[in-house]
Amino acid sequence: MKRSVKFMRTQDDLAAGLHALRLVVKEVGMNYIASLQSDVAHLEQTVRLLREGDVPDRTTLNQLALMLKWINTLEVKPQKGRRRDLKELDRLIRKLTGLSENW
Repeated sequence: MKRSVKFMRTQDDLAAGLHALRLVVKEVGMNYIASLQSDVAHLEQTVRLLREGDVPDRTTLNQLALMLKWINTLEVKPQKGRRRDLKELDRLIRKLTGLSENW
């Protein structure tokens, strides 16, 4: 009888722990996505400000074309919600940000 009670208590504790873990995953995921979106919004604003200033030099124009190429060659399947796609988006956004820091 003791073993059955111990199993039920362990099972209940594990179920509660998994529920808490699910909530943490959701919160971390939402914050991670918000951070990526913020980075993209900042990049977008930076590119828009280029248009308002002087005509960019050849190097900057080449960098803009390269950035557009990277974006156009991105292959993700958002409907699948794959970790691989998140990693690819993160990598791309870091590359874009790194390149834009030179302006």
